[in-house]
Amino acid sequence: MEGSLQKKGKYYYVVLSNKGEDGKYKTEWINTKCEKKADAEKVKRDVINKKENNTYVNSKNIYFCNFYKEWLENYAKQNCEKTTYEGYKLIFDKHINPYFKEKNILLQKLQPLDIQKYYNFELKEGKANGKGGLSPNTVIKHHANIHKVLDYAVKMQLIVRNVADAVNIPKKTKFVGKFYSAEQIEKLLEVTRNTPIESATFITCNYGLRRGEILGLKWDAIDFEEETITICETRVRYNKETITKKPKNNSSLRTLPLIDNVAKYLKQLKMKQIEQKLLFGKEYDKSGYVCCWEDGRPLDTNYLSHKFLEIVRDSELPQIRFHDIRHSTASYLLKLGVTMKEISVWLGHSDISTTMNIYSHVDLEMKKNAAKKINDLFSNVSYK
Repeated sequence: MEGSLQKKGKYYYVVLSNKGEDGKYKTEWINTKCEKKADAEKVKRDVINKKENNTYVNSKNIYFCNFYKEWLENYAKQNCEKTTYEGYKLIFDKHINPYFKEKNILLQKLQPLDIQKYYNFELKEGKANGKGGLSPNTVIKHHANIHKVLDYAVKMQLIVRNVADAVNIPKKTKFVGKFYSAEQIEKLLEVTRNTPIESATFITCNYGLRRGEILGLKWDAIDFEEETITICETRVRYNKETITKKPKNNSSLRTLPLIDNVAKYLKQLKMKQIEQKLLFGKEYDKSGYVCCWEDGRPLDTNYLSHKFLEIVRDSELPQIRFHDIRHSTASYLLKLGVTMKEISVWLGHSDISTTMNIYSHVDLEMKKNAAKKINDLFSNVSYK
């Protein structure tokens, strides 16, 4: 099979002459999306090769939304963790599909302006229409997903380039976590005492664990002899169920020293659970989770968050989320002089830059205090 290149507008087209079932020849024009002839020649060779091997797919008939669905089911679902796939699907079902489906944009016809208009809609027009609007950080997540889908389309050679590369994404807003002071943490421990979330709150205040990490903590991860606690499992929501999986990254899989006060608390808690196991007998859940109900059933992720908010609302403490206990732990560790690197390892961040980005405001506060002390130290010395 032979073909030629013809330029129409700013792009080169592969022109093929195909013999139809009726014996007549028909001319097919395939847009290379290339402005340079050398690049178009490569596309032409690839198209002809695929035509000859019957592997060519005419992307003219593939809609962007349909291809996105195919990527979700045939790639993301097979290669990503369940919770990651669920996040991708939620964004598509709730935002991307409703917007693009009614526009009937073909994958090959998708332009940077189409994606740009979508981002602008979610940021501004969505808010104007009473839909709340999305934050810049959330739109950046949408962009990352769309970029992955189009990258996949490029690899499948359905499109020549990833048009998402040419889109302007919103500037990321810096996250500043809420946190309690050491005095407020003591108050929090008081108001959560003798509640179903007492153990989860107490351990998290000491270690700054993620919600999934504290709920995934089992007794076999605690070594009283070696005085260590290992974070090796996490419990998270998937659809309407709670599943157990490995921590989010290799850094999150960590072994920490068992704090004396925590060791004492855990030994008392274990004795209490042994008594409850005898009381409930065969009805006791033997899953082995540290944070559980009296009958051994592990605490649900949603219950922990909702119960925590309820207790905080009823107290005189400022309103924070359960996850903000983690920020509180990091903030008072900084104030105690623990370095960013040590805090990064303690919290299980994949990179110290993550720690520095989140807690730089606390670190700056410490530096300002140091600057004030230096100023006070030499306040009696004057220069004229």
